[in-house]
Amino acid sequence: MIGERFEGIRGVRGVSLLEILIGLSIFAIALLALAAAGGVAARQVAMGRSEMHRWAAIQQQVESIVATGYDSVSAGSAVVQGYPMSWTVSGVKPKRVQIITQRKNYAHQTVEDTVVVSLTR
Repeated sequence: MIGERFEGIRGVRGVSLLEILIGLSIFAIALLALAAAGGVAARQVAMGRSEMHRWAAIQQQVESIVATGYDSVSAGSAVVQGYPMSWTVSGVKPKRVQIITQRKNYAHQTVEDTVVVSLTR
C-alpha cells in the first residue's frame, strides 16, 4: 500500500545506509554522464558553427570568381573571412575552377577540402 515502508530485520521502518549509498552512486553516475554529454554537444555545436562560417566564405569566393566573368577568370589565392584558399582554372568549354581550402579537423590535423566549379558562357 501507499505510505507503507519495508520493515527491516529489527522491525525498524526506514531506509538503510546501504540503500542511500547505492542511490547516491547511481545519481552521481547519471549526473556525470549528463555533464559529459553536454560537453560533447557543446563541442559539436562549435564545430558546426565553424564549418558553417567556412563554407560561407567558400561560397563568397565562388560567387566572386563567377562574377569576374568567363573570359576574365584566372588562377589565384586569397584569404576570405580569415580562411585561406587558392584556386586553379583549367579547360576551355567549360572552364573548370578548382578551389582548395585548408582547415583543422577534430584531431587538429590540417586537411584540404576541394570544391570544383564549372563555368560556361
